Amino acid sequence: MPGIDYAAVRRAIPMSRVLELIQYEPAARRCGRLRGPCPLNPTSSRKSFSVDLDANLFHCFSCGTGGNQLDLWSAIHDLQLHPAAKHLCHEAGIAVPWLNQSDAIPNL
Repeated sequence: MPGIDYAAVRRAIPMSRVLELIQYEPAARRCGRLRGPCPLNPTSSRKSFSVDLDANLFHCFSCGTGGNQLDLWSAIHDLQLHPAAKHLCHEAGIAVPWLNQSDAIPNL
C-alpha cells in the first residue's frame, strides 16, 4: 500500500475545514478557540470539547480524546489513519499527497 504524507494532509486541510465538513457548531468562540459538545461523545457537556484553530488541535475534557484534525476525522468516521486520510482528502476535494518511493522509510 503506498504511503501518504500525513503532514501534507494536515497542512492542506486545517481543523476549521474538518469542523466545517462534520458540520460542527461550537457553543462558544474566542480568539481562535472553540468550545462545545464533543462530536465523539454524545453525553459530553455543552463545553467539554475544546479546539485550538491556530494549532489545529482538539481535546475533549469528558472523554479524554485529543489530537490533530486527522485524528478527529479518523475517530469520527471510525477509520484507521491511512483510509481516514484518503477519505478526508476526497471530502475536502484535494488530491491525496502520496509519498514518493524514494521518500519511503526503508525496511530494516
